Amino acid sequence: MDEARPANGNGLPNVTLRHVGMYVTDIEAIIGFYTGVLGFTVSDRGPFRGEEIAFLTRDPAEHHEIVVMSGRPAGSFGTINQISFRADTLADLRATHELVVRAGMEKIDPVDHGNALSVYIWDPEDNRLEIYIPTPWYVAQPNRTPLDFSLTDDEIMAANEAKCRADPSFRTAADWQAAFPGRIGH
Repeated sequence: MDEARPANGNGLPNVTLRHVGMYVTDIEAIIGFYTGVLGFTVSDRGPFRGEEIAFLTRDPAEHHEIVVMSGRPAGSFGTINQISFRADTLADLRATHELVVRAGMEKIDPVDHGNALSVYIWDPEDNRLEIYIPTPWYVAQPNRTPLDFSLTDDEIMAANEAKCRADPSFRTAADWQAAFPGRIGH
């Protein structure tokens, strides 16, 4: 058994988020979206508590990154603000944008947050998804301007840096991260 990681300043053990679960109205449409558009694979699926549950992943080291379960009443208000996926590079973010455009998705929102570059999309049940890359900068949030993929990667990064440096809250991400542990008791 692995040794526990050191606790934070509140005495709680360190934990990391690895998957999210959500109730859905149309499990087939949701599975089709996550597997067909975002490349997830169903790792397991079956009955559970009188409903159907499916486990989806893109990582062989993680049995599931998303769990979907039928049972959400039709027309009910969703409670998910967003589910975020971190991409590795700007090229990956651009490829994701191109993929969702080619898939004919109607709601696509590319955004420069200063500290991240993001593409927002909505799944068939109107859950907002964010695919993002971090930048080397920190600016206070919320912060949002349109992200223009007609620009080259170098132009996007230069515009992001100029925007951030012009913001009064600007710091490097490294400086912000170095100061942050004192705020959470580390």
